[in-house]
This record gives sequence, C-alpha cells and structure tokens, in this order.
Amino acid sequence: MVEASDARTPFAAAEGQGGVCRRLVRRLSRRCSTSAGLVDTAETSADMAAPAAERQRSASAGEEAPPYSARHEIEYFFGKGIALGLSSLLNWGIPPLVAMIFAGHTANSAQLQASLGYGRVWYNCTVLMPCVGMMGYCGNVFPGCIGAGRADRIPRYLQRGIALSLLIMIPLFVLQIFSDHIMHALGVPQVNAHDVGVYCRLMVITAIMTILDGNIESAFVNLGYARSATLNSFVCGIGIDIGATFLLIYKWDMGVEGAALAQLGVKVARVTVWAALAVYYGLIRKLFVAPAGSEKLFPRREVKVFLSLAAPQILSNFAGWFIFELQVMALANIEGITQDALAAGAVWVQIESSLAAAQDGWIRTTSMRSLVLLGKQDPGARKAFRLFTLLASAVVAVSNIFLFIFQDGLCKMVSNDEAVREWLGKIVWVLTIHTQTRILSINASFLFIPLEKGIFWTSVTFVCFYLIGSPISAAVGLTDWFTTSVATKMIACVGATSIAQIALALLGFEYLRRLDWLSAGDIINQRANNDKQDLSASLMDVGQQPMELSGPALIVAAYPTEGSTIVEI
Repeated sequence: MVEASDARTPFAAAEGQGGVCRRLVRRLSRRCSTSAGLVDTAETSADMAAPAAERQRSASAGEEAPPYSARHEIEYFFGKGIALGLSSLLNWGIPPLVAMIFAGHTANSAQLQASLGYGRVWYNCTVLMPCVGMMGYCGNVFPGCIGAGRADRIPRYLQRGIALSLLIMIPLFVLQIFSDHIMHALGVPQVNAHDVGVYCRLMVITAIMTILDGNIESAFVNLGYARSATLNSFVCGIGIDIGATFLLIYKWDMGVEGAALAQLGVKVARVTVWAALAVYYGLIRKLFVAPAGSEKLFPRREVKVFLSLAAPQILSNFAGWFIFELQVMALANIEGITQDALAAGAVWVQIESSLAAAQDGWIRTTSMRSLVLLGKQDPGARKAFRLFTLLASAVVAVSNIFLFIFQDGLCKMVSNDEAVREWLGKIVWVLTIHTQTRILSINASFLFIPLEKGIFWTSVTFVCFYLIGSPISAAVGLTDWFTTSVATKMIACVGATSIAQIALALLGFEYLRRLDWLSAGDIINQRANNDKQDLSASLMDVGQQPMELSGPALIVAAYPTEGSTIVEI
C-alpha cells in the first residue's frame, strides 16, 4: 500500500500556522503601499491552496473514501465484516470460551467456572466498561477523519485517547485491590470472592495493555488494514491464548491465576504484533508521530470532545451492558439455586460473549462505513446504513438457526459435569432471541454519541433496561409471584437484556427514520476539521477588521479556503 507523503494539518504546510499569518500581513502591507489598492489574488490563492494540496496528497495515497454505491457497500460489508468478525472471534470470542471449557474439565470444575463468572462480572463492570467507553473516542473520530480527508490527525487523536484513558483509569485500578472484600459483601461465597480478588488484581496490567491494543487496532482498521487485525487475532488468540490457557488452567491446574496470566500474555503479544505490523507497513509516522504544527496533546477543546464522546458511551455501558453482567449476580439470588446451576449460568454468559464477538465485525463495519460517508457528507449514507443493518440481521438469523439445531452438542462440550449440562440445556435457547435483538439494538444506537445525542440515548437506554427489562425479569426470576420453578426463573434472569433490547431497537430505528442525515453529516465533518478553528481565530486577530487605506478597504477572510482570499470591496 502506498503511504501518504508527510501529511500535515491544514495551514501547517510549508512554514506552519505562524508562517501563513506572517505572509498575509506582509501582503496586506504591500497592498496598502499601492494607490490602486488592487489585490494580487493569484499569488494569495496559491498560498491558501497549500492546505488543500496537502489534503489532496493524503487522498491520493489511498485515504479517500469511495462514495456510496450498492455494489461497493455489499463488498465492503462482507470484505471488512468477515475480517473484523474473525478478528473479534479469535481475540475475545473463542479463547475465553475455550478457557471456560478447560475450566469445565478440571477436578473442581463447578467452583472454578463460577469463580471465573464472578471475576468476569467484577472486572467488566469496574474496568472493561470504562475502558471500552473511552475507546469510543478514537472509534468515533477516526472514521470522520478518513471521510473528511484528515487522516493527518490520527496520531494526535491516538496519543490523546490512550493518555486520557490511562489517567482516568488510575482510581479504578486501585479499586481492584479490594475486589474480593466487595464481592463477598455483595453476597458472593467466600471461596469465590477470594478467587475474584486474585484474578482482578492480576488483570490490572492486562487492562493497560487492552487500552493500547484497542486504540491501535481501531487506527489500523480505519486506515484499511482490517486483515491485519484478523492476522493478529489468529496468532495471539488461537495460538498464544488457547495454548497458554491449556497449559495454565487445564494442564497445570492454576485456576483463576492461570486464567489471568494467560490473558496478560495475550495482550502483551497483541501490542507487540501491532508494533511489528506498523514497522512492516511503514505506518510508524502515520500512526504514532504527529505532523509538525499539529495541535497540542491536551487542548481544552479536544479534552471536551473526548469527554463528550467517552462519557455518554460509559454511561450507556452502565445503562445496558451493566445489567447483562449483573445477570450472574441475579442468578445467585434465585431461591434454591444450586452451584451447578450457577456454573451453567456463568457458561451461558461466556457463550453469549463469544456470539457477541462473532457479531462485532458486522457492527463495526456498519458503524465505520456510516461515519465515513457522513464525514464525506455523502447523501447515500442513509441507504448504506439501511443496507448494512439488513445484511447484519440476516447473517445473525442464519447463525441462530445453527445454534438452535446444535444446542445439545454445545452443552455437552462445555462441561464434564452432567448436572451443569442439564441446567445449561434449559436456558441455552434464550441465546437465539438475545443475539438477534442485540444486533438490531446496537445498529440502532451507535450514531447517537457521534451525533452529540449521547446523553439522550443514555437516558433511553436507562429506561429500557432499568424501568422495562429489569423489573420484568426481577418480578419473574427473584420472586414467587409467577412461578416457583428454578429453571423458569433462570430464563427470566438471562432474558432481561433481550426484553430491553427489543425496546431499544424500536425506539432507535424510529429516531433514525426521522433523522436529517445531511445535517448529521455536517456534525461529523466539522468535528474532523475542528483544528482549523485555532488558525481561524489567529487570522481574525491579524486582519479581520476593515483597514482604513488610501484605496478601497480590504478584508481578510476569517477562514481562508480555496478561492476565498483577500477580497476587494
């Protein structure tokens, strides 16, 4: 792939931002010294066209996104979606499921599977949800940059996203020291709570590597290297992850400590592979070195953008994803539930995570392409979104048919405990409803945060999960008002998110049906170009006000673009 030639931010070409302003002042002085007061527009236009030429070189290097066409969208959906889906499946879909399977074939399988389930809940709620929410910053700004022809901003965005995420996560890393005491206070058995503490303290370093891994992967994928993500996941997921899990959990019986060490090794390996791929493709400067004249690392404007994109995503995670994780805790509060049934619930949650990983490619493809087209202000963005949503739903529906047919074999594979298999068989079918409603609700939701409607959608998510899904689930699963059957109560607990997701999908698609997609494109495009505001303000200070001259008054355009230079009044 041909690399862009030393792309710079606008108005940093040749002499940098200060150089542009100085040249404008000198030319104003030269015009003032003439009696005619005429403007040499040819020379000035050449200067102002420098940023446009810089963006053109970036576009000619392969960063210009093609416009909408049905054929291209279908090719993009399957070409990118399969690669990204395999990447996610190999990274955080298959390996954790295999770890749960290995744990299900150890001497004390029921306890180990339950401990891993509780450890997953605590780690995801206190570490992974905030991390993923803050990764939404890069995930939202990168596609807009590509669509607007501003890939030169990616290094600074990447640096800022990683640095701010690590700073904000420090208190939550400290919280992991007390995870065992907190989980025991919440009703988790002491033996399982102790395992949670061991697991989560080791996972702090893993979380740091996860922040690096997730943001770098987002940059690679948005620059067109989706297959590199698949390669990385294959090497580290299938190779290192499964191999380490087999040795540490199954062979050496190291329990939750082995599971945590395996995850740490995988994340270190993934970051190492990304570094090697960046060197191989010549992407070091494009990904990690900000061009001369770039904005500062922490300008107040960009910190606000980070918070405006990350905070709603984190809140949305706690409004929806949080309820899903608490299903394991809800199962523990069902009257009369056994350790085997709890283990089956933990396995159900892990299977769901693997199925969610398989959906990730379709979800990310839909999100990236929609944001790219919006950044380009392409009127076909609405059609692309509709097409991608339809294709994603169809693919998941086909996979659910196979899941329903082979559910008995799946139950036998994940555990050597007959009781665990029996309990799992009573609830595994709920996954078909859950996965279908999940793909619809997520595709109906992802545009709200980049369109600056994050708080609104977080409120909608809160209502759907906390005021609709959870009360129905709790009434059936945690009381005897409707049934005394433990199996039925388990179905109600694991079905809470499906209920909420149906409501989310209906509300989200109705909102998007009424959305003005042209105005939405303006928002994405303007965010990708917001670094121009600093130079615009500088130019206004230099010469926006009318100047009293011997000839006609001259005005400097506040934001010079192609064809917009010094004009004669």
